[in-house]
Amino acid sequence: MRVALVNPPWMYKRLYTHGIYPPYGILMLATQLREHGHDAQILDANALEWTEEETRAQIAAFDPDVLGITVFTDGFGFAERTGPWWKRHSGGKPLLIGGPLVSGAPETLLKASRADVATIGESFVSGPQLIAALEKGTPLSEVAGLILQHADGTLQPTGPTPAWGNLDTLPLPDWELLPVELYLQGGKQPFFKKRRINRYLSTITTLGCAWRCSFCQVPDLYPGVRARDPELVADEIALYRDKYAIEGMYFRDDILFRPGKIADALARKVPGLPWSCLLRADMMSDGVLGKMAAGGCVEIRVGFESGDDMVLSLANKKTEVAQNRRCIELARKHGIAISGFLIVGLPGETEDSLAATERFVRDMQVRVSVHFPLPLPGTDLYRQTLARGEIGDEAALLRKFSEPQLPGAVLQPPPINQCELPEDVLVHWAMRLAAAGQAADDAQTAPSGHADSPF
Repeated sequence: MRVALVNPPWMYKRLYTHGIYPPYGILMLATQLREHGHDAQILDANALEWTEEETRAQIAAFDPDVLGITVFTDGFGFAERTGPWWKRHSGGKPLLIGGPLVSGAPETLLKASRADVATIGESFVSGPQLIAALEKGTPLSEVAGLILQHADGTLQPTGPTPAWGNLDTLPLPDWELLPVELYLQGGKQPFFKKRRINRYLSTITTLGCAWRCSFCQVPDLYPGVRARDPELVADEIALYRDKYAIEGMYFRDDILFRPGKIADALARKVPGLPWSCLLRADMMSDGVLGKMAAGGCVEIRVGFESGDDMVLSLANKKTEVAQNRRCIELARKHGIAISGFLIVGLPGETEDSLAATERFVRDMQVRVSVHFPLPLPGTDLYRQTLARGEIGDEAALLRKFSEPQLPGAVLQPPPINQCELPEDVLVHWAMRLAAAGQAADDAQTAPSGHADSPF
């Protein structure tokens, strides 16, 4: 079958100076569909910077038998507009949707997009079975991990998605399905040239997370934590070095588990190759960071979130400010650059807590990226916001998330205020914290010679 899998245009691109994220879900799905003999194509509108109109023109030109769209929170508007267009244009060919937003808001997304079926959780598990069923004409109800939408609008879940237990048996992603040279260069508009080396790719070593921060979707997307063999991860990276002449690697894991073991394997198989990752402050000991530095790690990014312990506790972060300070000191001791993320306006936020956060940034001279909390469907923060009666129309909220000028931009107020402070006060403090982080960034004038992560 001819299957088009769309990675929609990222609506926030103009607000951020960063590279591009590879769409791993549809990349793994397309890789498997190709292995099963299907003509699967990824239409990567984000990397290629297509407009919605250009993306739909590419879909029409390929003329697939099945259209699939991966939907993150900012992609709701694209799915809502493109789904009905596809139904009109194709004469009713199947429309499939997947991605994190499906797991968080399946009913709203299915109805808005008019999709025939949604994959819940790991589409690289249910997706190949779904395409096989469409090709053979067998009932989709026999494929687990789906939600079917019937002609009358009723929804039919087909049971829980079976987890791919052993990640080591997954095929390696076929990067040729994407505009790989763009990913190697960091996108059409390369940023962070002060710190980033010329060519890098990314990979994932785990699925899931052992923690449950109130603002994060990951615990609801993947059951438990499953990890790949560090030796096989190092083999994959060695392959990319030989095939694509990569000069660095970025681990896309939400949290890089077993960083010491990963580092040991990399030190043996790709010695000298720099890499970066995301870690939690409470995972970084002197010994682990020593192994990471010896294994090529040059930068770590950490979710600091706040400089106030009460705010961190209410967000169920399970870390403390003292740990954030300590991990910065340890990273610098081992010559590893460190930066992180802040969220302004979490529940319990006060001007005193924001002042404490500013002191943390200035005292530690640490680079930070500043954001507002988004009640993403599927998160505890969303459920708390819903319980307070502040989400009357889920589709309207998701449309707001799809607007390019709102979520994540420090110049705009948060879409739903999560604390008692007025929105203009939150914007003011967000700008102050961003300025403090920029001052720390400007102080680092010398190139550090590593691949900056594509944020």
